Amino acid sequence: MKFFKEIYRIFKQFFRLPSYLANFLFGTFYYDNFLAKSQKHYFGKLSPNDKIVIFLIFPDCGVSKSHLRTLRYFIKNNFTPLIVSNLPLSNKDKNLILEYSWALIERKNFGYDFGGYRDGVLFISEKIIDLDKLILVNDSTWFPIIDNNSFIDFIDNSNLDFIGATSHYGFIRPRLPSTKKGLLKPQFNFNNKNFHYASYFLSFSKKILKDKNFLKFWKNLRLSGRKNIVVRRGEIGLTQYVIKNKKYSHGSFINSEKLEDSLKDLSRDALLRVSRETIIENASLRKFKSKFIKNIDSFSKDELIAFILIQVSRQIIVFSLIKFLIEDFKFPFLKKMLFKLDKPSAEEAYKIIKSLDKDVYEEILFEINTNEALKRFLFTN
Repeated sequence: MKFFKEIYRIFKQFFRLPSYLANFLFGTFYYDNFLAKSQKHYFGKLSPNDKIVIFLIFPDCGVSKSHLRTLRYFIKNNFTPLIVSNLPLSNKDKNLILEYSWALIERKNFGYDFGGYRDGVLFISEKIIDLDKLILVNDSTWFPIIDNNSFIDFIDNSNLDFIGATSHYGFIRPRLPSTKKGLLKPQFNFNNKNFHYASYFLSFSKKILKDKNFLKFWKNLRLSGRKNIVVRRGEIGLTQYVIKNKKYSHGSFINSEKLEDSLKDLSRDALLRVSRETIIENASLRKFKSKFIKNIDSFSKDELIAFILIQVSRQIIVFSLIKFLIEDFKFPFLKKMLFKLDKPSAEEAYKIIKSLDKDVYEEILFEINTNEALKRFLFTN
């Protein structure tokens, strides 16, 4: 069976090759010379300062209160919003957005988030070397879900040149063990070729913005209509560009390299709670968790930590440990995708939003109820 699956995979890749080549060779050319001509620019009520946030939105159900919450948060912290919308807006939504922004770009949805980020960066290309800080953020999360958080203080005071909220693929991915003896802690390594800071939030210092190669990266970025290619060229490509340039420092609000130390500081009872509360979407990982969770009460602290880290190594941390991050680190992001994965994930994510402040909970719940993709597992199954 495994042999036939591999043969099928090879045939599938072969037949997709022409499409991959077209995307690789002509994706950016096609966008810049055809799709980009349909861009529309509007100017809002705010004036730009030396701290700009490019906020990429995909308002398939219109501009929401959570969009405005994000904008107010950045304005309060002295960032001027530049909005990039991957969908056309109604006149009502357009006027609302312009109340909270310096400018709005409406564009064709090509290149996903990095396509939109690219248009935003190129829009400010003449100003970019004069900026003190630039943030890229998108609406794939609700943010901020916690008002009293230290996130922006971390961005302003960390002295890091390149900052993400979280990172992916930092842990070496072990084979899933079949016995308790196989529960070994995966090691963290920045040098993993796929290591990257997640694109839902990225921050750049003045030092990077003054480097002409930063703007060159965005001008030369090869766009694609395929998500996996965008991740490889965008998220991974940008992170590796920064890391390979040894003069830049980098890090994230949730430092996965120190996750093991954070878990060691917890009591055994707290580790048991975290182990039970992980949100798992991956089928093989779910089987792994189901198998070991039956006897979890017999695990030592080290075994519990290994059990948790193995899950993080094979699934992004903002899925697997999101409840722990919010409760213990006041992590102010919640991925909307949690409601789209499956019924168990949606139900666990709903418990999280129920625990938030009333206003935030009601905003998110309203958005869920007006979006079929978000509510399907909660209210129709």
